[in-house]
Amino acid sequence: MPVAREEFAEVLARAQAGDEEAFSRLWLDLNPRLVRYLRMEPAHNAEDLAAETWVSVVKGLKRFRGDETAWHAWVFTTARRRALDDARRRSRRPQTTGPERLDRLVAAPDLPPDHEPDGAEEALHLLSALPPLQAQVVALRVLADLPVDTVAAMLGRSPGAVRVAAHRGLRTLAARLSREGVTR
Repeated sequence: MPVAREEFAEVLARAQAGDEEAFSRLWLDLNPRLVRYLRMEPAHNAEDLAAETWVSVVKGLKRFRGDETAWHAWVFTTARRRALDDARRRSRRPQTTGPERLDRLVAAPDLPPDHEPDGAEEALHLLSALPPLQAQVVALRVLADLPVDTVAAMLGRSPGAVRVAAHRGLRTLAARLSREGVTR
């Protein structure tokens, strides 16, 4: 059962006190969006990075203070840091992979060959075609539902730069969808 905005503070307090059911509700509410966000980078294993993120969140849960927006920002900031750490680790120890491994990563691992992509997968594919800053901004604004100021602080950019990146990214996506004849 998702956490309703009006009960967030109570569920968070219970989770911080060690209530597993309350933490499960927080996890169930945010983890799907977190994994979708982490799938933006095809070389990352989104599920592993999400698990690492939640380990960090559990370790710092009792110290967290803030509302639901601050919670989302904290969890997504933690995930972004795990992804950046992973990218740095991989760049120091590059692994050679064959084309079939890359194809499997891009095509979402662990899915059957006849798998039809859902809307989230299609959206991630579209985001991957954007410049990195635009993709990050659109994902954090749309998938994580974070406010402009929070995204700006996470990315070390001004709120104006975030608004411009979001506008350009969404405009590019709209043009691409229009050219492809998507009318959803």
